[in-house]
Amino acid sequence: MYSVKDIAEYIVVLIHAFARRFSMSEAQAYRYLRQYGAIKVAHDFYDVMHTQPFDDMVESLASYCRRKGGVL
Repeated sequence: MYSVKDIAEYIVVLIHAFARRFSMSEAQAYRYLRQYGAIKVAHDFYDVMHTQPFDDMVESLASYCRRKGGVL
């Protein structure tokens, strides 16, 4: 079982990487990811996602958001 702290830290870093990749603030990135359900995906699939490169996971979340109606 993974600790809440580990999951939270991973999601914070993932949001930071997403914001940097798409040239937005971390607050904007958080709102965007939350709007399309990507924060929940990162939480629910932490066990797999944290073993993958951040760049790949950022692109994966962007793709997920696009499928849900996002425009990035």
